Amino acid sequence: MHDKPVSLIAMDMDGTLLDSRQRLTPGNLAALRKAQAAGIHLAICSGRLPGDVAMFLDEAGLPDCAILSLNGAYCLKRCMEGEFFNHPLENATLEAAVAILRRARFPFGCFAQNRLAIFKGDFQVDDDFWGTYTCGRFAPQYLYGMAGLDALRAQGVNKLLCMARDEEKLERVRQALSALPGLDVTSSWSMNLELMPVGVNKGMAVAALAQRLGIGPESVMALGDYDNDVSMLSYAGVSVAMANASERARAAARYRTLSNDEDGVAHAIQRYALAQALDCQGMEK
Repeated sequence: MHDKPVSLIAMDMDGTLLDSRQRLTPGNLAALRKAQAAGIHLAICSGRLPGDVAMFLDEAGLPDCAILSLNGAYCLKRCMEGEFFNHPLENATLEAAVAILRRARFPFGCFAQNRLAIFKGDFQVDDDFWGTYTCGRFAPQYLYGMAGLDALRAQGVNKLLCMARDEEKLERVRQALSALPGLDVTSSWSMNLELMPVGVNKGMAVAALAQRLGIGPESVMALGDYDNDVSMLSYAGVSVAMANASERARAAARYRTLSNDEDGVAHAIQRYALAQALDCQGMEK
C-alpha cells in the first residue's frame, strides 16, 4: 500500500469511468461522491470536448470536478468555471498534419475547444461521432473542410483525431505524423490517432492541476485504460489500470482494478483512496 493519502483522483471517461454502453453506473457515482465527501479533489481527463464533459458532470451532479479535456490541451478548474490551461497546435505543425491526413483520405476532425472542423474521408463517419458522447444533448459547432479549419485558426486548434479501417495504412500514417516536429501522436482506440501539441498530454494537465492545488504526485491517483492515459498513469503516485486496459496502459500502472463493466473505478477508489484516508484518520486520532 502507498504511504501518502490520495488528495486528487484523475480519471479517464471512456473505457474507465463509463461502462461499455457509455453509462455512469450507480456504483461508480457513489464512489465519486464518497471521495468528494472525504475531501478528495476529482478531475475528468478525457479526449472529449470540454462542453461534452461539462454536460456529463452537470447531469451526474458533480459540478466541482475539474475538466481536463482534449487530452489535456484545454482545461477548466471546475465544471462551470473558466480555463486554466489552453494549448493549441502551432500553425506550421497543424498545416503539415492536415496535409498528411488529407492525402491518406482518412476522416478526421480538428478540435478547437467546443468547435470542430470535419474533413470527409474515404468512408463515412456521422457528425455526432466527432462532437458528443452525450446522445446528442451537447451540440458543438460543426464546420467543414478547409473553410471550417480557416475559421478555427484564430481560436487555435487543440487536437486532431483521425479514424481508419486499414491497420497497415494507419501505421504508415502514424510514422509519417510522428516525424513532424511539434507533434505528439497517441491513440484512444486501436483504429484511431490523436494528434497533440508536443509535450501536451493528460499527465501534464494532471500535474498542472495538482500544482495549483498544492498536491504532490505521490498523493495523486490516476485511472485509465488506453495509450493516451499512459502519461497520467506514469505521473501519478497511485496509478491504476483497468482490467480492460491496453498493454501500454497496464505497463505504466502500479495497480490493477476490475473492468469498466464491473465498477472498476469504484473498486479502486475504495481500495486505494478511501481505505487509505480512513487509515490516516485513525492514525491521527
